[in-house]
Amino acid sequence: MKQPKGQEFLDFFRDIDEHLGKERPVGKITLYIFGGAAAVIAYGSRRGTLDIDAYIEDRAIKTKLLSWAGQGSELENKHGLYLYSANTELMLIESPDWKERSIEILRDKLKHFRIMALSKEDLILSKLSRYNDRDREDIQFIIGKYNIDPDKLISYYKSARQYFVGNLGTLDTTFNIVLKEYFGLKPRSF
Repeated sequence: MKQPKGQEFLDFFRDIDEHLGKERPVGKITLYIFGGAAAVIAYGSRRGTLDIDAYIEDRAIKTKLLSWAGQGSELENKHGLYLYSANTELMLIESPDWKERSIEILRDKLKHFRIMALSKEDLILSKLSRYNDRDREDIQFIIGKYNIDPDKLISYYKSARQYFVGNLGTLDTTFNIVLKEYFGLKPRSF
């Protein structure tokens, strides 16, 4: 799999920014990124990703963005990257707190966008519901590179799980695996 570098992501977002400029938006549009793209762009993971899981509240802008830069678009053909609409309902994230904890990336590099990435803790939690090999790789990378406070992670988990629509038993088991493997903590009941 292609492993785009920071400049390739920036070039992709600049092309989207140019399209958005033609729409003459009032103020900057906030776009949140999740998944592997957040791990790569915001936190420095070297793993490859071609899709950029993105969330934007404005439905009209979201539709335009996916048209310009979604799968099968001209910009995907040009850059090899594409936007994908992130389904925040399926992620273990605490609404609306995840937005407030997100960090701005690519600051001052785009005219019409404000690009935000999930916080390290929220990114870890967002990976628990699927927990495939790539998710485990991202979790391992973030915990290995950054000083993650397990008490903060547990606090966010307890709060976010009340919004989760999937199987809580499986989710709790998965989170306990992460607590044991990366922090040496015993299983907990939630």
